[in-house]
Amino acid sequence: MTALAVLTGKEKFHMHVSEIDRAPPEKSDLDVYLEESRYACDARANLDVLGWWKGERLRFSILSRMAADILSVYVTTVASKSTFSAGGRVIDDRRASMSVETVQMLLCGNDWIRSLHALKNKSRVSN
Repeated sequence: MTALAVLTGKEKFHMHVSEIDRAPPEKSDLDVYLEESRYACDARANLDVLGWWKGERLRFSILSRMAADILSVYVTTVASKSTFSAGGRVIDDRRASMSVETVQMLLCGNDWIRSLHALKNKSRVSN
């Protein structure tokens, strides 16, 4: 008669971890995507890239989310006069304690919001 060994929880965990370590690694979404052949389409066709990634979201869940995040960024336009003008973008005492990156983010956010809502900058009266 053979005695059955009773394993503790810790021993079962270590056995499970060793089984996982021996399993072949799964390919990432990126590896699978790069190994597939290229998507050929008619050059005159209007390809909806976001639509294509949306259709592939079950096969490439991570890549499709990344594509949606990256490809759906709105394009902003700023009038060239305001781009090269420093008037109105002077750092005052309150803003002087902010880092350069914070000030740039605030100015960029202001431009985006104004562009999104089609708001014009307040007219400035020259002294």
